[in-house]
Amino acid sequence: MENFDKIGQTEMMKVPHFHLDEFQTRVLNNLHLEFFLKKCRFIITPDYRYLLTGEADEKETGILDYKIPEKREALEKLKLLLIYDLSLYSALLETNSYYIASNGHLLICRFNTVKDHPEAFELKLYTISRDDLPENYKDKIYLGRDYISIKNLRKEHFGLRYMRNSLIEQLMHLRARMMELLPEETREDLEEEFLSEVEELIGEFAEASNRIMEKFPVEINTRTLERESLVQANAQFRNLKHILMEIEESLREMEQNLFEKDSPRAVRYVTKFKKDVVNDINTIMFKINGRISDAVNGIHG
Repeated sequence: MENFDKIGQTEMMKVPHFHLDEFQTRVLNNLHLEFFLKKCRFIITPDYRYLLTGEADEKETGILDYKIPEKREALEKLKLLLIYDLSLYSALLETNSYYIASNGHLLICRFNTVKDHPEAFELKLYTISRDDLPENYKDKIYLGRDYISIKNLRKEHFGLRYMRNSLIEQLMHLRARMMELLPEETREDLEEEFLSEVEELIGEFAEASNRIMEKFPVEINTRTLERESLVQANAQFRNLKHILMEIEESLREMEQNLFEKDSPRAVRYVTKFKKDVVNDINTIMFKINGRISDAVNGIHG
């Protein structure tokens, strides 16, 4: 419940006025917020009730009974901030629009702590049919992850630092899962054939990201850079996309290898990582390269 309390105690940035299209409006109206309790999770529904994903301590649920109504105004601001951030910086809504729309535009947003960033959260996004909540919560569809600060609307370098750190952390978590789920011989084969290559590529991505963050201002647009510099920035982000495509290819081959080894539990974690990499590719393609290219070409929406 720590993250839930943190949100209620923090004065969030005021979201500037922006126009939501029909799809975004429906997602906002069906947005569910998920937080952790000691034994399970609780999901705040659009009408500010809550659903439990498992057994919970009565003392905790008693606290929720009065805290959720008490924090309703803050939660409404938070939901608007989420839609603003996902619309401006992320490709998650658009690339997953089919699955979201098929489930009545229901989106679940889980809040995780980000190490060394007390005002930031890692968001994990899911969708599921309303009829399956909460009994069939395990059947939810994972859409991807994003990062958000409740004190700063702007994402420096389009959130590149979060993207870089996330790739490094996910590889570490994937290796830990393989240790748990696979025999030693299989792990060694995967390390030699796939994971060492993924690690090397992530290292390339991290170095290229660092060069961008050192060379260019935190806001990359026509107000901060001349056209020639924008072209250079666009090329460097495009290179990041190419590295991610190589990472995705290696993970896809690893996924297939595990399918053939009949290791479905291990496959699940590779598939999730691959999904996140594809989302990063789409974010760079649509939200970064596309936006910079429009600026360079003088195209204004």
